[in-house]
Amino acid sequence: MPAEALSCYTTNLKEHLRLTDPAAERRLAAGFTLSVRRDGLDDTLAFSHHERVAPDFGYRGARRWEDAVSALRGEFARRGDVLVVANCRNLPWSPSHLVRDVPHWLRLAARDGGRWLVVDDFDALLPEGHQSPHRGWADEGELRVLLAPLPGLDTVLHQRDVYALGGGPAWVPDPGSHRWLEHGAGRFDPCPGRWVRGTAASLALLRDLLACEPRALVRYAEDLWAAARHHQYLHRAEPATAAAWGELSRSLRYAAQSAARGRPRASLVRTAFDRILTALGPPEAAARPAAVSAGAAW
Repeated sequence: MPAEALSCYTTNLKEHLRLTDPAAERRLAAGFTLSVRRDGLDDTLAFSHHERVAPDFGYRGARRWEDAVSALRGEFARRGDVLVVANCRNLPWSPSHLVRDVPHWLRLAARDGGRWLVVDDFDALLPEGHQSPHRGWADEGELRVLLAPLPGLDTVLHQRDVYALGGGPAWVPDPGSHRWLEHGAGRFDPCPGRWVRGTAASLALLRDLLACEPRALVRYAEDLWAAARHHQYLHRAEPATAAAWGELSRSLRYAAQSAARGRPRASLVRTAFDRILTALGPPEAAARPAAVSAGAAW
């Protein structure tokens, strides 16, 4: 994996922020940590992957395309780059094109009259196939298709959006709205609920939950994949630790596929988590395992 490879959100967030803040990339990487909320919406686990790197940065939304594109022109005039929210279903370069609704962040990196330069630096091998980076011009009619409003999402996807900027939960526009992000638009609530804070403690919790709950493994495999990408980036100068995170991603993907076929792989899941805890070393490895029994309510 290239050293610069991150998740679909943080890849383009990093590129956007560092255009005007050279320290943003360093602060983002230094803030990578994994925390898990145990009582999220509908008792779904929520994941926080990093500290908030831009306190004033947040979502904007508009129901009408005319209002959205007018706001995009204004933000581009101020910043020279705009981070926007697309739907993978509408992105021809995404392996999820015409397959499923998944939020995805892109950059509008240049403008020439009514045309916009659409940039997506995300590069990854996904369960649906390989996504390569994209760079191409789109007129405003084509851009409207790429940025078409997302429908209502399931709770797991919705909570990824809520916590995508780090720190407390962010306000997210209602389904049916065109969405983008602006500086000065940050609207965050204090972090409510029951959280397990810190990477090691969160890994211990997740190890014990996912090893005994195959359905949870399938549900949260993508969240752990994103965590693995972030921590491979964080530990890119520490080959053993980075390798352990990479192995977690591969092991959980295999275990999720196996569980979906009715063949749970509890020992594989536990071993993958324990390998990271060992690589992290003290004091991270000293985290107390979380007692989670099969069928526990979350």
